[in-house]
Parts: sequence; structure tokens; C-alpha cells
Amino acid sequence: MKKFLATLTCAVLAALTAVCFAACNPQTDPAKVNLVAIPSAAEVLARDDIDYFVVPEPAASVRVKATANSNQKLNLVGDLQKLYGGTNGYPQAVIVAKNSVISGTTSVFLDNLKESIDWLSEDSTEISDIVTAVSSHLPSGTTPTFNANNLTKPVIANCGIRFTGAGEGKEEVKSFLTALKAAQPAVNDSPADKFFQGDFPADSTKPQTLSVYAPDGAPALALAGLMAGAVDTSGAAETINYNIVNATTIKTYVTGESPAADICILPVNLAANLLGTGEKYTMLGTVTHGNLYILSAKTDEEVTADNISSLCGKTVGVVNLAEVPGLTFKLILNKYNIGYSENS
Repeated sequence: MKKFLATLTCAVLAALTAVCFAACNPQTDPAKVNLVAIPSAAEVLARDDIDYFVVPEPAASVRVKATANSNQKLNLVGDLQKLYGGTNGYPQAVIVAKNSVISGTTSVFLDNLKESIDWLSEDSTEISDIVTAVSSHLPSGTTPTFNANNLTKPVIANCGIRFTGAGEGKEEVKSFLTALKAAQPAVNDSPADKFFQGDFPADSTKPQTLSVYAPDGAPALALAGLMAGAVDTSGAAETINYNIVNATTIKTYVTGESPAADICILPVNLAANLLGTGEKYTMLGTVTHGNLYILSAKTDEEVTADNISSLCGKTVGVVNLAEVPGLTFKLILNKYNIGYSENS
């Protein structure tokens, strides 16, 4: 009897081993990574029930720094931009403009925007000037995403801020939207051709005023040089009003009968879904190319394209699971044939 039980136990263990191996092999029967929503980056802490976190910058660096001297230190172990492929990341946030304000001087504004982005990385640019520029354009009483303690030049570099014109980046945007649609069918992956701004009108009439909106976080950094007065914008408009708002409200400034934003930076999927007909707004270009990173308190081994299957059977907490961070992580899992499930 003992011999029989021993044989049976071995058989069961062998069967379980075979099942586990098959489940964690993405080439045969991919296991499902367990995805859970994290309400905000402030709640990203070392937790026994979560193996990894997907977090945007600067929150990723903030969380790593906050736990540096604890027994449950968080480590930055993965870069979603690298996992997506190539060295350019992906088109995460785009800038759009009302068709009614677009003129020849819109190209001047975009040149100013490029100067503003370059200003971020200049040796002479002080972090305090960047922080002040952004925070001074937030609604009163708002706690800024960036402050002098969490913003550094390496963090800015991690935010993937650079400008790519709509014409040049059109196919990249459409390809990324198609990948997002596989993770969320509601994504519009076929914005109209006229949504992508081509040549600007010969008319060089300068607007009297422009109202510019951007969500707090990495997109707001792109405007910092403009808001700090480090770039001369007199050729783009007589007056430019900058507004940095909570990311959850950004869509309200481009919707309705009389949307407030003349120019707006918003997530690419939101832009395509809300404005993709090109009837009211036109996309001018991509501003950020990914700022999402993987953290873990349980390992310091880097998650790469070669070992991403190690996430099989693990729980990953994602900040904004239903929005771009979650959709981007899902499309990366799809790329490597790794299944996932979602739990509240």
C-alpha cells in the first residue's frame, strides 16, 4: 500500500510539474499574469501580495527612493519602452490643435515647443526652474506631481519627451493604436487621414490668444520652457495661457460645443477616440514616447525580452490599469504571447 501511495504521489507531482511548465511556457500554453489595479502611484509600496508594479515616472523613482533604506526596497527592474521594441519607445502623448486656430504661425509654436523640450536637458537649466514653471500653472490647491525632491535630470530623461511631427509619426501612431486595440477593443485605431496635420496654411495671421492645456506629469514637462519664459513665443501668438490640469480631467477641455483648449496634450488613445475624425481638432505631433517602468521588492533581476515569461504566475499591480499604462502593459504581454487576467 505504501509503495502504491508513493508511486501515486510521484505521478501526481510529475503531472503537476508538467502542467506548470506548460503554463509558464509562452510558446505553448502561456500562463496568465495576474493584473490588479493600483488606484494611484502613492499607493505603490512593497507588498507581499504583489510581485511587480508598473509605474510611470516620476512616481517610479519616487517609490524607489522612498524605500531605499527599508527591508522591502523597491527596485527598478524593467523598462516598458525597451520591451515594446526599438530605441524610440512608443507614441504615448500627442499634441492637438483646434482647426480654427491653426495658421502658418502654428509651425512657429511647434518650433518653440521643440526649444522648450531641448531646454529641459541643458546643463544651465535648474530643476527648481522646471518645477516652478509647472507648479505655477496648476489649479490653486493642487499638489504637483513633480517637486524639487523627486525631479532630476535622469527622471526627465526617463520620461521620453521629444517631438515628432504628425506627418512623420503618422504610421507609428496608427501602429501603436492597433496594438492598443488588441488590448482594448474600444480604442479607435483608424483615425481619419485629415486628423494628422500635414502642411500648415500659407496664412501667417497670428492669433491674439492661445489657451494651452496639458495633464500634470511628463506631458507638462514639455511645456516647462515655454511657461518659464525661457523661449520667446511672440511669433506664435500675442498671448499664450498655459493650464496644467489633473490627468483625469484633460478630456473635458477638448469636448463639448465650445472646448476650452486651443492646443492640448493628451494620451494618444484619448485623442484618437475623441478627436480622430479631424473635424474639430488636428494632431500636430507626438510629445512623449513612453515613461513606464517595472518595479519589484522581490527581485532585482531585470525583466527583458528574453525572460519576460518569468512573469508567468506573478501578480502585477498597474497604476491606471484601464488607461494607457495598463493598455501598454497588456499589448506588451500580447507581443510576447503571454496571457493575463484582471482582478479588482
